[in-house]
Amino acid sequence: MVRMQTTAATFIMLLVLLSGHPVAAELYRWTDANGVRHYSNTPPPQDVEDAVLQEEIPHDPITDNQRRVREDALLQERESAETHRRIEEAERKAEDAERKAEEAKRKADQLEKELKEKEDNRSYGVYYYPRRRPGHRPPGQRPPGHKPPGWRPKPEPYETEPSKPP
Repeated sequence: MVRMQTTAATFIMLLVLLSGHPVAAELYRWTDANGVRHYSNTPPPQDVEDAVLQEEIPHDPITDNQRRVREDALLQERESAETHRRIEEAERKAEDAERKAEEAKRKADQLEKELKEKEDNRSYGVYYYPRRRPGHRPPGQRPPGHKPPGWRPKPEPYETEPSKPP
């Protein structure tokens, strides 16, 4: 018998819990004398003139789930667009770096080529005088006492006596 009472009490309790439906409450909105807007489920004071009674919208789990699905889809789309943008930016930077590396390699090859040409044309410190008229020798290569054709000694400066005053 005790068991039957427990089962009946459990059944009644389940019925009470499952039969509960959302209760709509009244919401009031008003602005006080200081310009502050208030929201409350209790009626506003008597001196308030612009009180508005608003109906509370009960919670709808199906609509809430649809909203969540839409928000998740938008979030995934936004994340996908951001990821795609970041990938494109990284690819562009990689292409720029590759282009700069190729340009630097070309410059290095050109400088190496110029350096090699300079080394090939190097005279190793020997100076080759330009071609001169026949019989001409650069200074330091003339025999001692050699005087070029048409050479004349410089005239000796003559001495003058200082003039005497009359």
